[in-house]
Amino acid sequence: MEKMDATELNYLTEIGNIGGGNAMTSLSVLLSSKISMKMPKVSLMDFDDFVESIGGAENVIAAVMSNIIGEIKGFILFAMNMEDAHRLVNRLRGIELSTEIIFNDLDLSAIKEIGNILISSYLSSMETLTGIHMRPSNPMMSIDMAGAILSFPAIINSREHDDILRIESQFEGEDISINGHIMMIADEESSVIIRKRLGL
Repeated sequence: MEKMDATELNYLTEIGNIGGGNAMTSLSVLLSSKISMKMPKVSLMDFDDFVESIGGAENVIAAVMSNIIGEIKGFILFAMNMEDAHRLVNRLRGIELSTEIIFNDLDLSAIKEIGNILISSYLSSMETLTGIHMRPSNPMMSIDMAGAILSFPAIINSREHDDILRIESQFEGEDISINGHIMMIADEESSVIIRKRLGL
């Protein structure tokens, strides 16, 4: 894998900042609470390193997944640990944090919608910086071990090379803290288009 130079890192960090800022605004409205965001951690890594970065293959996560459609092709996923998923659901329910509750259909729908908001925010930020039209397909949601989720056919089929864009964002409010991971894989032709539009 090629190491990011300073220019590429700056562009990708800006994508994280813009996308995170948009997501922060949406979360503030959804949760009826002031939300702040720490500086996103942006990196390019291979598939195995990404799996380790979210706790390993056996770590159970909540994930929302979409194909990228438009002028480029690829796949994007938002993942968070189960404790953060419970924080979100309990905050929306207006109850104290509990990891013992079983998610009902409404809870799962809420997690899916939040994941879709975050995915859309990051793709929108990339569209703003590159001028390339891109949007997510209808999202899919899963709660399972990371290894099982990341072996999903749509993800495997997107792995034409190992450059995975990872954005780790932490959102904080007075009574909530959420740490999420965005994983974006563009196919080889799309990666060339993105780099060209960014002048890389």
